[in-house]
Amino acid sequence: MGCLCSALGRKYSGTVSPQRVVDEKKLDWDTVKKWSESFENLMGSRHGQKHFAEFLKSEFSDENILFWQACEELKREKNTEKMEEKARIIYEDFISILSPKEVSLDSKVRELVNNNMGRPSVDTFKEAQQQIYTLMARDSYPRFISSTMYREFIDSFGVKEELIL
Repeated sequence: MGCLCSALGRKYSGTVSPQRVVDEKKLDWDTVKKWSESFENLMGSRHGQKHFAEFLKSEFSDENILFWQACEELKREKNTEKMEEKARIIYEDFISILSPKEVSLDSKVRELVNNNMGRPSVDTFKEAQQQIYTLMARDSYPRFISSTMYREFIDSFGVKEELIL
């Protein structure tokens, strides 16, 4: 699968691409329904991430998932030179106060990331990524699940849930 960046309106230099394929199976109602059961189910699905990113973009807050996906990509990098380059791009795109896509981090985590950038590694953004993941899970995810966008998407499968009394 290619980079989701252009579909999300994000232009990367090509060295950091968001989340690679997580699931290959055809999207069905059961899978989409499971997204509403937990944030982990949503984020464990390539399709789930794509739809969640579209929702976040509609709320002008897609920087959070783009940052999270870039960190996931960084974790998979084995080449030290490329890893350092990707870490610098992530920093410039999402951590720098000059970035239009700056993610909201508390001062302690921001200072930790700044210190980690002295010797970038796959764990440079570990705490920042966790903080953004928690933010999305607590804040954006409930809005996504109750959104018209999600409701219309799940309804598009034509499956009617039965109410259990």
